[in-house]
Amino acid sequence: MKLHAFGARGSLPAPSTKIFKTSLYGGNTTCYLLEAGPFRIILDMGSGARMLGNYLMKQGIIGKDFIILLTHYHSDHTQGIGFCIPLYIKTNTFFLHGFTPEGRENIDPLRNVVLQALGEQQASPFFPVPHSLLPAQKIYNAHNRIFSESFHYLHRDEKYFFIAEKDSTETGSIDPKDIVKITTIPLHHPNGCLGYRIDYMGKSLAFCTDNEPLAYTNRQINTIGKDADMIVLDGQYTSEQLSGPTQTFGHGSPELCVDQAVDCGAKRLLITHMDPGHDDEKVMEMEKDCNKYFENKQNQGNLGKITFAKEGESWDI
Repeated sequence: MKLHAFGARGSLPAPSTKIFKTSLYGGNTTCYLLEAGPFRIILDMGSGARMLGNYLMKQGIIGKDFIILLTHYHSDHTQGIGFCIPLYIKTNTFFLHGFTPEGRENIDPLRNVVLQALGEQQASPFFPVPHSLLPAQKIYNAHNRIFSESFHYLHRDEKYFFIAEKDSTETGSIDPKDIVKITTIPLHHPNGCLGYRIDYMGKSLAFCTDNEPLAYTNRQINTIGKDADMIVLDGQYTSEQLSGPTQTFGHGSPELCVDQAVDCGAKRLLITHMDPGHDDEKVMEMEKDCNKYFENKQNQGNLGKITFAKEGESWDI
């Protein structure tokens, strides 16, 4: 598997200026692409989704299937949807996953709640192209915001096929190269949020951004991230910020990311969701402090390397 970062900023984009440099870590909001054999899995569609779309077009990836895993519906994780060129190509198919927000249960049984949420964000007068009119074929799946769920995708003849958890017993005879398993968990974030684990060919990625740790590390993340080859966690704030007015905003600190990754038994930690108020110099300082914290930590578990995500970089898993 290979993970590509097209946006690692949190809350809102942070363009680089003459007096506020962000070009090292990037200014686009959350968007990652995971390549797992024949599977193209997109993790969030922040402003980085525009760059993702340009990348896919440059690679000539047209008339293909894609899986989009949305952690939640805040704008920094969805604002790039209308600017992603592959969604304007009729021969592409996107399987979009999200969750059912509180109070949205059974509001309209004829329209999936993921479509509802995205449709509202792209409705007039907020966006000129309604989400439902994006030409690509779109298939929606809404997951429980409180309980964990698992599902699979099967690859056959260049197409993806969704397999629900209740039908997962049928996957045993499938070639491992043609099956990917995805698991969801709820995270601690305003309005709700999902974390995801992707398992493919004996390798695993846990993607758990937008989570605010409480007094202890998140037990559900410990479960979904258990022995993961890589875990992606939210380290937006410094410890000082997190002990002050940013509490309840739904984000973590790099040091808390380290504690969580160690408790999971993860092998590698990727820290993401950089604060838009932190320039490159500040993020570099946070990265240095984080590595020092890890070096001084008595129990380092299986964790071998800590990296702060940089837009445009890729990592083998």
